Amino acid sequence: MSDGDQITVGDVINAQGVAIGRNASARVIGNNILGDVKIDATELRSALEDLFDALNQAALPRDKTRSAQTAAGNALDAVKDDEVTADVVVENVKKIGETIKEANVVVQEGTSLWQSIKKLAPLVGPIVGGARIVAGWFGVPL
Repeated sequence: MSDGDQITVGDVINAQGVAIGRNASARVIGNNILGDVKIDATELRSALEDLFDALNQAALPRDKTRSAQTAAGNALDAVKDDEVTADVVVENVKKIGETIKEANVVVQEGTSLWQSIKKLAPLVGPIVGGARIVAGWFGVPL
């Protein structure tokens, strides 16, 4: 490798420095501390409420709707005034996506569920490394 070669290991949240060889060094750059990400609590709350409502209209079996809405409610509980407990929001939004996938439901473009995911993804995205990651949890391309 030459001096200009770079290797990326991990994502923004889980970045790791790796160095191999004589006089090698590694550094992690970027916004690497979860607490440094600023989230608009009002917008996030609105997006989570939309998602909660949209889950009721999705073609999910009753037990999956209940599980997904419970996770959405737990995510909502993690958003207070101007304070967001990011790890709880992420865990529960992921759980909603997993529940939808377990039910073998495809999120159709233009539905209220699709709209709510498109609204939510850019709000949660900075916490996990991008809106595409969040949309991917639901099988929705961005």
